[in-house]
Amino acid sequence: MPVAKTLRASALFAAAALTLAACASDPETEESADAAAQDLDTAVEETTDEAPTEVTVQTAQGEVTVPFQPERVIVVEHGILDTIDALGAGDAVVGIPHHAVPSYLSDYTTSTENTGTLFEPDYEAINAAEPDLIIVGGRSAATLPEMEAIAPTIDLSFGWGSEAFLSSFETNTTTIGAVFGLEDEAAAALAEVDAGVQTVAADAADEGAGLVVMTSAGEVSAYGPSEEGRFDFVYNLLGITPAIDQVAIDEHGDAISFEFIAELDPALLIVLDRDAAIGEEGDSAQAGLDNDLVNGTTAVTNGDVLYVDTEKWYLSFGGLTAVGTIIDEVGSLVG
Repeated sequence: MPVAKTLRASALFAAAALTLAACASDPETEESADAAAQDLDTAVEETTDEAPTEVTVQTAQGEVTVPFQPERVIVVEHGILDTIDALGAGDAVVGIPHHAVPSYLSDYTTSTENTGTLFEPDYEAINAAEPDLIIVGGRSAATLPEMEAIAPTIDLSFGWGSEAFLSSFETNTTTIGAVFGLEDEAAAALAEVDAGVQTVAADAADEGAGLVVMTSAGEVSAYGPSEEGRFDFVYNLLGITPAIDQVAIDEHGDAISFEFIAELDPALLIVLDRDAAIGEEGDSAQAGLDNDLVNGTTAVTNGDVLYVDTEKWYLSFGGLTAVGTIIDEVGSLVG
């Protein structure tokens, strides 16, 4: 390098050194440098803590990876819609079957697309809604393969029998919380349900034997405790002593007569009115059971008959609001 260029370079390096030294001794410059460093740290943290785009959740079909906080969701299971609504994520729901919708969820029939029935989805309407996520379960679980061809789909079916129901209820609530970023809310809701169950079970211990019955089209069916029973949780979670075992397993219980109820003479009677829940015409459950045989039972004599909110026990079974109502209703019977 020529001497002139060497001297010029040396001068530049010296000037730079003096400038750095001056900056190091200038308090305002130090503050600026610190602020810049803090901004850099914040930017790194924000990048590190950036919300995920996907989340892996547990379903009735095992673990599935789905979009995180989806904005357009089709729900083909009223119990799951109930839980989504209860956790505050209802704005994401863009389509449901406008079929047998419980009255307390009826606003969704005006705010969402009609996607058919619980048993026969309208696949064209579902596809046109351009969902980010589809949720099936129970009555619609068999449609999973067709739904997966449209968008990511998960099966959040509820189990029957106390153990299976409790497991699926906890899993489904936790999964919905994870999907919508509402894990804390889901955990708090489950804790509240658990506390309610414990209270009711303690109160029911000495209240005598009970029976769950359902009326439908003029017929009466009974539900006893069973690992596969629809309402086994009444006995094995909520603590009602069963008046009888369930003989045959059927989704609508075992057909019984008024004479059977009279001979069994339960101390507690829990009654569902299926016709009222699904909008069928006919006598109410209360009218159908108003006869000398049933009126002579201990349950009726003592006023220990509970006519339940059948929409929540039957149509949206397993949803957070529905389960809360069930706990409160049984609690009012035994408390």
